Amino acid sequence: MSPRTKIGVLGIGAIGTVMAYQLQRLPSHDMFYFSRTKKKTLKLIVESQPFDIPVVSKTTSETLKLDWLFICIKEHQYQEAKHWFSKLISPSTKVVVIRNGLNLKEPLLDFSNEDQILECLIDCPTERDKKGYYNCIKMPKLIVPKSDLASEFETLFNRSGIEITQSNDFKTDAWKKLLESATLGAVLCIYNRTCEIFQLSIAKHLYRNLMEESIKVAKADGAKIEENFTDKMINKLMNYPKTKGSSMLTDLRQGKPLELGAKNGIISKLGKQYGIETSINDWMIRILAKTKIESNLS
Repeated sequence: MSPRTKIGVLGIGAIGTVMAYQLQRLPSHDMFYFSRTKKKTLKLIVESQPFDIPVVSKTTSETLKLDWLFICIKEHQYQEAKHWFSKLISPSTKVVVIRNGLNLKEPLLDFSNEDQILECLIDCPTERDKKGYYNCIKMPKLIVPKSDLASEFETLFNRSGIEITQSNDFKTDAWKKLLESATLGAVLCIYNRTCEIFQLSIAKHLYRNLMEESIKVAKADGAKIEENFTDKMINKLMNYPKTKGSSMLTDLRQGKPLELGAKNGIISKLGKQYGIETSINDWMIRILAKTKIESNLS
């Protein structure tokens, strides 16, 4: 009998819940869940069907030897999660990092060897309903750098219901996702409106200028961004439902910290490193940091 695979999921919000659902579908997996708040059930809607996944989530760190650890927390939560990393990552643990931003391995190099860490991009629009279910609006698409570790990663999934791509140019893929999410999220948060705001030419103009500024930084960092990328993103934008929001807008409205560091913050930081002006990103960071504080106080 083959040994069972021990898989941990750290962070069981929207993305952690989606990954938990996919991973627990194989009976050869022993699943472990870790979060700040105790949960007994993960609630997910897939193709209009609700699933209630029973779990026993741990809220305090204890040493546990895992084969794989999926880290599904946001960039600004990493500092307070270090106690988890030291307990859950052993020399043999393979680590999958799923979050927004760039250089996803960097915060984990004190806990694991670089060749044991797999960066992962996810495209999986998910909204939470009034009953607490995360509604997975379309099939998750994952992108990982092409490697032997990525091939091992693929074996963890029943491939129905999920799409996994091994990329030969992960840097460009990561930058494209960052450009799209940072630009959309920041503009929606500045106006505190959903995509209906793009019916106004001033909002569309702001989106274009922010995107063009950010692309200059991406290219300086080595990303291969096509010349018509901004036009493609605007065409995509104009086909979104007017009610579409973003994860940043949701966090803003719920008074939660925004992912500014992982999105516009990293663009601004790298812009300074490469000598590229990022005045629009800098302005948005100042405004949204203040807005976040006011939102938390209201």
